Parts: sequence; structure tokens; C-alpha cells
Amino acid sequence: MPSFRIVALTPAGLLDPSIAIAASRAGELGVLNLEDASDSGRTVAAIERLARFSAGDFGIRLGRDALPAFAAIVSGLPGEVKTVILACGAEELAGHVRVLADRHISVLVEVTSIDEAQTAAAAGAHGLVAKGHEAGGWVGDETAFVLLQHLLRDQSLPVWAHGGIGLHTAAAVYAAGAAGIVLDSQLALTKESTLPEPVKEAIGRMDGSETVCLGAELGAAFRAYARPGQAAVEWLRAALDNLAAPAGEARAQWRRMVQARLGWGSPDGQVWPLGQDAAFAAPLARQFHTVGGVLAGLRQAIDEHVKTARAHRPLDADGPLAQAHRTRYPIVQGPMTRVSDRAEFALAVAEGGGLPFLALALMRGPEVESLLKDTQRLLGDRTWGVGILGFVPLELRQEQLEVIRAYRPPFALIAGGRPDQARVLEKDGIPTYLHVPSPGLLRLFLQDGARRFVFEGRECGGHVGPRSSFVLWNLMIDVLLEALPAGELSACHVLFAGGVHDALSASMVAAMAAPLAERGAKVGVLLGTAYLFTDEAVASEAIVKGFQDEAMRCRRTVLLETGPGHSTRCADTAFADAFLREKQRLLREGRSPEEIRNELEMLNIGRLRVASKGVQRHPRFGEDPAAPRLASVEDEAQRREGMYMIGQVAALRDRTCTVEQLHHCVAVEGTQRLAALTAVGAIAKVARPAASPSQVAIVGISCMLPKARDRQAYWENILNKVSGITEIPKSRWDWELYFDADPRARDKIYSKWGGFLDDEPFDPVEYGMPPNSLASIDPMQLLALKAARAALRDAGYLERSFDRSRTSVVLGASGGTGDLGSAYVLRSSLPLLFGDRASDVLAGSGGLLPEWTEDSFAGLLLNVAAGRIANRFDFGGLNYIVDAACASSLTAVHLAVKELETHNTDMVLVGGVDTTQNPFGYLCFSKTHALSPTGAPRTFDASADGIAISEGIVMLVLKRLADAERDGDRVYAVIQGIGGSSDGRAKGLTAPRPEGQMLALKRAYAKAGISPTTVGLFEAHGTGTVVGDRTEALALSTMLEEAGAPPASAAVGSVKS
Repeated sequence: MPSFRIVALTPAGLLDPSIAIAASRAGELGVLNLEDASDSGRTVAAIERLARFSAGDFGIRLGRDALPAFAAIVSGLPGEVKTVILACGAEELAGHVRVLADRHISVLVEVTSIDEAQTAAAAGAHGLVAKGHEAGGWVGDETAFVLLQHLLRDQSLPVWAHGGIGLHTAAAVYAAGAAGIVLDSQLALTKESTLPEPVKEAIGRMDGSETVCLGAELGAAFRAYARPGQAAVEWLRAALDNLAAPAGEARAQWRRMVQARLGWGSPDGQVWPLGQDAAFAAPLARQFHTVGGVLAGLRQAIDEHVKTARAHRPLDADGPLAQAHRTRYPIVQGPMTRVSDRAEFALAVAEGGGLPFLALALMRGPEVESLLKDTQRLLGDRTWGVGILGFVPLELRQEQLEVIRAYRPPFALIAGGRPDQARVLEKDGIPTYLHVPSPGLLRLFLQDGARRFVFEGRECGGHVGPRSSFVLWNLMIDVLLEALPAGELSACHVLFAGGVHDALSASMVAAMAAPLAERGAKVGVLLGTAYLFTDEAVASEAIVKGFQDEAMRCRRTVLLETGPGHSTRCADTAFADAFLREKQRLLREGRSPEEIRNELEMLNIGRLRVASKGVQRHPRFGEDPAAPRLASVEDEAQRREGMYMIGQVAALRDRTCTVEQLHHCVAVEGTQRLAALTAVGAIAKVARPAASPSQVAIVGISCMLPKARDRQAYWENILNKVSGITEIPKSRWDWELYFDADPRARDKIYSKWGGFLDDEPFDPVEYGMPPNSLASIDPMQLLALKAARAALRDAGYLERSFDRSRTSVVLGASGGTGDLGSAYVLRSSLPLLFGDRASDVLAGSGGLLPEWTEDSFAGLLLNVAAGRIANRFDFGGLNYIVDAACASSLTAVHLAVKELETHNTDMVLVGGVDTTQNPFGYLCFSKTHALSPTGAPRTFDASADGIAISEGIVMLVLKRLADAERDGDRVYAVIQGIGGSSDGRAKGLTAPRPEGQMLALKRAYAKAGISPTTVGLFEAHGTGTVVGDRTEALALSTMLEEAGAPPASAAVGSVKS
């Protein structure tokens, strides 16, 4: 599916397009989220900035509260905007779509239900964004997992999934056949995010349980971050409870109240529209750092998941979990209270190739024994299990356990249980699964030795947890992969539950869980609601026909909440309406939360049995000896009074089937569907026209310079006019032995000034080097290693993954050899100079001359500096040094840029290295009369009297600008062009010519496509010598004059001055 696209939404209400810009530069669709447009000035500015800095596809999203400004926004849209996402009501949708379509803008409509999708299709929408219940902001009832299935089944427009998208669930969405995915909260901690720090800190701690959804009963649900004591959320909650207007008016009031408090300020005054999937932000940012990195990581993850799932076929018939269960399919029928309490139904599931579980719920011992006895008799040697509740009273649990031990079912499953409870059963030879609702509990359970798990999302019927399937599953897969070594994962048995019911949903699970299967984990699915649609469910009397009929009619489920954390999903029936009315009455009366919970739980008692079995407790049982315990309920009373616990997938099923057909569809057809998938393809490349400019970005900088150990200190020295020139330190060498103020004095120097690095600590272990080798390695090589490390850290690539095989090292270095090499040269010359007395001279040198070792040769060569960096940082590109005298560093940059332009390499560490500040170097410069006697270079000054020489190391990290933008790198500057030249046949080798320098300048500006008249400050070589400065100034002024620059329109200087 080459058209699979990722949409990156900016945070609602922030009006900062940075994330959208980064996404467009990464080759995806960046979208500026205009939840409202009340501040027209900031809205226009944000759109203009988006258009100016984006490099690929980008668009805007118009929320319902931005629609009053629709005409103004659309009329002012830049022509480059080709996509608009609309989130608006049905009444204005068709008109808005028509206006945008007339401007050749693709319109995606954000929907939360199949009804909204059908309205959007009728209005002419080009695509749909399926916004799931777990996403932040305004949402509907269905989660992304269920809504996506619903839309893909019932309409033909392309669909993007929004909500619960992570590294694993993205693969599920791709496997479903969606057009793409939408990210928002997941990008909140990337480098480009400008959310306030308190918001980022809160997101960094999230595990998916920290949000609340308010307003669902009004048909206007809003999901936001909520922790105890947050005044804004508590105010909204109270205001919601007190709304007394008619439904339509109350809904409008509610929307206005929420919108007035939407923002990213203090949670006491504003609500943060975060989804459960904000829990993915921290791990994604840790792994990928930038928006571009996350998008590329998602595409790579989709590729890997799909390929792995196709290879391992985790849900196919006779797969690893099926073999472990001794069943035909890796499918488990989950224990359903008042449904899976019939041995005949368990037999039907087992004969159909699945593993059935009886729901013991609150059964007393004798009832449990009767059920287990019948099941054991009917199923014989077939596999089955019992489902128990870990939180029932101790006395009841002991009753149940006593019977379970007596009958020893092949498996057990504990809901709301603990590993110690599972161990009790496993000691009796009963492998036991544990329901685990959170990543924190999973970590604890793993530490406690548990290895069989059920991960059930909020989509399921009956009692539900806080997290949607996508959010829970993605988090749990991450925990398993992180917490257990690959070898231990093979001991894990994992069941995914909540929204699984057919080939489509199963293929999504298989793609998502592929990394677990690859590492040996045994993966399967647990079904519940789907069995309500089987012929055997009614034939075995697990449910009455009326329950199945109600399931067939179900188009929407609701959550009946008795109190915080206690919600039950059931069909939207007359009893659900009665429940909500009673809850509203209790709230209006000002009842306490405990009173409300007790009243509502009493209201629920017996309702499920009415629905599933068509019976209720006889009103005279216990009073009249002749009265039976249970009495039949008429069909109409069943519909009116029954609570039909059922999952969201009920809305996706409209016919019955056999258990075998259900299992075959999930396992076999789901695997066949997955086998037909192709890989999604690598990250989209940024489309750029061919251009002359180099377009190379500087993304990392490090330096070690006199009085400046890093780039920040160097910059501050420049701003504060700090000179790095000092007398030659006696710790380096004694200048007084060489000094003579007379420049003509033989073997003497006339300047005692220079730039020297401070002592720099170096830990060889950090670079994998033996400590005893350091004495044989020139410090320049060691400092170059340290500078390379600092540059990578500054660029964000010290720990971030990147293609090291296409990373090169180019260094500028001159002088022939360093201090260590000079010392070895001297030592090797002693016999020539002193003959037989050489050993005595060596002994009298006081250890100043280094010993020859196996590390000496590589340690003294300048060219090994680049190779050592490539070796220690595992780079596979080119590595070399270049010597062009004073232009060595610039030449290194020139060559590095060419490497990038020709795509021979993708990243280059380029730098200049020089630590040769010894008597030899000073004598060289003294005899050319280039040194300043005062040690104070005065570049371009009439009083200039020469240069001061210095040591130092500077390292840059270079990438192609398009790649840097795609990857979300910080860009310090862009190299558009480099020019070089030679003077030709000049008067002397060391005498510069203006003509030669002008050639280099003109070539650089021609390459860049920039006029020199646009430059305000020229950073020159600035030797500080009369002839050098005069030549350079003449070349610059001539070039500017020829380009048409007015006099005195630019400044020239040199940081060396």
C-alpha cells in the first residue's frame, strides 16, 4: 500500500505549526490544528509560518469552534494547502466540502461513528479520519480499533485511524487496509514540541490511565488529562452534573464550557486535551527524538511487523498457542457471567477447535461442582478451563478452589487476581492465566514469575478497564519486550481481547503482536461477544433467543458507571436508559458517591440473568416453600428489564454462524488476509527540485579552543571580547630557552605568545582503549575523539540510531606531524647525532622522549585521527585527513559537502585539528617573520604587526538539509556553497593574489545562488599581516563593487582579532 500516509497534528489550541512543519519535511502530511480561530491574527500568522517553512505536504484542521471563521480562513489559505480536515456538524458539512473542493483541496472529515461517516460520504468528502474514543478532545463511543473496522466494512472512502496509534498498533492499522494514521499526543515530547514544560513533565509520567471522558451521556464526549484535585476538570464535572437544560441546549452549553477552558496552562484553570495515547509520547521521544525520527520509526516498525507476522503466522490453525492448549485454534472463549455456565456450550466451543472457559462468578461450591462434573463428563479429554474472580470473599473463593482442585480442569483464568493466587492453582498442575489491566501491574506480575496473561481492552462487554485495546495492547507489548530477554519470552502465553471477532480484527492483532511471536511468545485471542452470535450459544441454552435477537439489533453500546472505575458495557436498551435516569435523579438529590454506587448496584442485581437466561429470582422464594428459586420472565419484560452485557463489536455483526465458522474466520481467514499484505515501504522521501546550492546543514558543533572547552564558552568569549592569547605555558615548554627579541637571531624565536588548550581529562575506557596505550598516542588523536563525541552529542546522535555505515570523517590537519611524532623523530635521530653516546643521551633526557611500542606508529600519524574516530564510533564511510595549510579545515568542509552532494555518504563529521605548539612550529613562523612580537593580532588594522599561532580542535556534523529537516535535526546554519581556487603562477608561494581569492569568492556565491550584496558581515581569514589583510580586503571590496553593492554596505572582520 504505497499510499499509506501518516498525518501529524499539532496540539489543539497551541497555534504553533512546528510539529506540522517537521512532518512535512519528513515526507508526511503535517496539519495545523485549528480547534478554534477566535484569535484571527495568531491564526493567520500560524498558517503563514506553516506555508513558509514546510517542505512537503501540509494542511489544516478546522474544529467545530473554528467554523465561524471558515470563510475568512479558507479565502486566505496559501495555494500550497492541499488538505483540510473538517470536524463539524452535519448541517454545515456539505457546503464546506463544496467550497474546499472548488479550490481543489482534498477534504478529510473527522468522524466518530458510522452515521457521521455516511453523512460525510454523502457530503462529498474525499476521506475519513476515524477518531477513536481513546483520542484527546471531542470523541465518540467507539474506540479506534472498532470504529476503523466499522468504517472499512460499511463504506468505501479512504480511512485514517486516529487514537491509540503506537509502534505496534500502527502495524494493525496498516494490516486493516486503512489509508494511514493520525498522530497528535504521541508527538508531544519530540524536540519540536513547544508545549509548556509542566505539560511535558506530566505527559512523561503517563501510562494511559490519566485521562477522563466527560459528557458522553450528552452525546458530546470530551477526553482530557485529569488527576485528582485539578480544579478545571472538577469544575467541568460538577457543571456537567448540574446541567438541567433540554438535551440539545445542554449539549451546546457543555461545548461552550469546555471550549472556554481548553488550553495548556495551569490545570487549575485549563483542561489539556490529551488522549490515552499520550502514554506513547515518552518512549517514542526517547527512541526517536524528533518528529521526523518518530515518523520514520513508525514506517520501519510497520514494515518489520508485517514481514514478521507473515513469516510466523501467530494466529493460524495449529499455531504455537494452539499446540500449548491442545486445541486446533489459538482461540479462547472468555468466561462470561451468566452465559458460559453451561457444559453443553463449553463442548460446542471445544468441538469447534477453541478453548472454552466456564464463568464461576459468584457460584457457591455445590453449584460449581455440578457444573464442573457435567463439563468433565461431556468434554472428556478435550481441553477446557474455569474462570474465577480474584476479588470474591475469601470464604467463597475457598469453596470454589476446593471443587476446582477436585476436578483439576486443564486451565484456569483469574480476573482481578494476583500471581500468588495463580501459583496456588499452578502448584496443583493447573496452568493459570491472569487478567492484567495496566503496564505497571504487568511489570510486577512478571517480576513475581507470572507468564500467562490476558490483555482485555475497554471495548469488551461487561466490566471494563480504563484503557482501549489499542492503548493497552501497545503498552503491554512494550513491557514484555523490555522486561524479558528474548529467551524468556518463549515461556509467555498472551491472549489479546476486546474487539476481536473476525478475519479483519484477527489480522490486525497478528500484525501488532508479531514481535512477541518472533521472540517465541505464544500468542492468541480471547473472544466473548462474538460467541453470542453463534447458533450453539442458543442451542446449548447459554443464552435465550431473546438475548441473541437483542445482540443482532445492537448498533450502539453504553457504559453504565456506578462509580469511578466501575463501569459495565451493555447494549443501549430500555434498562440502560432507566439506569441513566436513576443516576441523574440521585445526582440531583445530592446523594453521596457511596450512596449512589450502592443504589445503582442494587438496581443492577439480577438484570444480566434476566437478559441471558430469561429468568429472575422468584419474589416468594424463601417465604413460600412451594415457590421455586427462579421464575421465567416474559419476552417483553426481558427486553425492558434485562441488562445485555455485550462488547462494541456487536454493532459489527448482523448474522449468526456456527462456532467452527467463527473460529475458522478468525484464525485461518485472518492469517490468509495477513499473507496478502505487502510492506508499507520506507519513509517517504522529501521531493525537491534539482538545485545548484549545496544545501548542507550544520547540525552539530563542538570545539576545544584556548580558554574555551566547548562551543558555549567560545561563544561567550566572543561576546565578552575575551582574548585566548597567553604566554607560552612553562608546563608545555620553556620559551626562555628559545627567545630573542631579534627576529634575525639564529635558532631563536621572537614571540612568546600563542593560544594553548587547558588540560583536558580523557577516559580511555570510555572509548574502549587500553590505558597503557595512551603514552604512545598523540594527544591530538585523543582530543579529536573527544571532540567527535561532543559533536555527535550536540547533534543528538550520540545515542540515537542512524546509519553508521554511511557516515564519514574528514579532518583538516597540517604540519606533517604532531608533538609525539616530533619526539619520536628526535629519538630515532640520536644515533645519527651522537653515535655510541646515543643511549647515554637518551638516559639523560629525563623520560621526555617516548618509548617505542606497538601503538607508536599509528599513534603518531596525523591521518590516523580520522580513522580512529571511524573505528571507535563504528562508521563505515570514508575517513581521511587533508592538508591545505591554513585552508585545511575549509578544504575538509569542502570535501565533506561534496560527499553529501554526491550521496556517497549521509553524514559527515568534519573538523580541523591542530595541537602542534612546539618550538619547531614557532621557529618556522619566526623565520618567515609572520609572528606578532606583541602577541596581539590586529586584523585589518593599520597597526597590525603579525599573527599569533594557536592550537585547537573544532568538529562539525554535516547532513544534507533535506535529510536534516526530515529527521527533525536542529540546524545551526546551511552551507549553500563553497569555493576554492589557486593563485596560479604568482610572484611567490606565500604571497597571496587578489585575483585568486576573487575566483574562490565568485565560485562560492555562484554555487550558492546568492548575491554577495545580501551579506552584511564577512568573516575573513584575517592573517593580521599587512600583505595578507590588504589582499583579502581588496578581493572582497572588488567583488562587492562588481556585484553592485554601495560603499560601506558591509562589515568585515575575523574572530582571530
